[in-house]
Amino acid sequence: MLKTFFLIFFLFVQCFSGVSQNISGEVIYAKNSNFEDIKNRLDNTGSEAQEKAFLEKLNNELKDTRYVLTFSENESHYAKIKSLSNDSDKSAFSKLNLGSFKGEFYFNLKSKVTIHKKEFLGKTMLVESPLNQNWHLFKEKKNILGYECLKAHLKNQYEDINNNSKESLIIAWYAPELNNPFGPEKYNSLPGLILELEDGNSKIVAKKLKLFDKGEKLNIKKPTGGQKITEGELEDKAREMLLEKMKRAKH
Repeated sequence: MLKTFFLIFFLFVQCFSGVSQNISGEVIYAKNSNFEDIKNRLDNTGSEAQEKAFLEKLNNELKDTRYVLTFSENESHYAKIKSLSNDSDKSAFSKLNLGSFKGEFYFNLKSKVTIHKKEFLGKTMLVESPLNQNWHLFKEKKNILGYECLKAHLKNQYEDINNNSKESLIIAWYAPELNNPFGPEKYNSLPGLILELEDGNSKIVAKKLKLFDKGEKLNIKKPTGGQKITEGELEDKAREMLLEKMKRAKH
């Protein structure tokens, strides 16, 4: 009887470890952005007809933008999927400099650092941000792509242009069955793959998931070829530039 119990227990542990061990794969996400929020952040230049045409084109381009997350046991890479509408020089989307809309994200589980490669004032930047460790986990559930997902919140603290402390809420849905702590953009470190993310300005939802065989190795490259800077340092630079621009506008 005792031997039977240990045998059953051993098989259970083996099955569980098989499900929970890290795997590699690829996720296609659709990102829908808050058009009104972006519209309010744009400078109104040009004629009324030009502005109307630009905003109409931008609104269409911001709908259902596709991104791909590739992940292995210890690394992940996230970037926009190139398309004729969003990547041409004539695109309204390409004329904006709205932070996370452009560039690529890389996360290394061992070094616990996220790198965002992006353009800032004509220069390529490698923006480093720390591990997201302050997630609050909840028991609320929902199904995404056939996987049971749990809800998590992350309070994102930042300073506005006047150095006032602000806070935004990030809502994520992760799949514990997919034991890889990766997700869209700079968000990661949950006990499962993030299949949905909402930050108030946009919503990112997984549309397709492909898992690879255990022996298949993915070539995930760390971004290079840019100036290294921390997220805080870049925010300070952007704030200083905006304040200077506001001062010049008053004179």
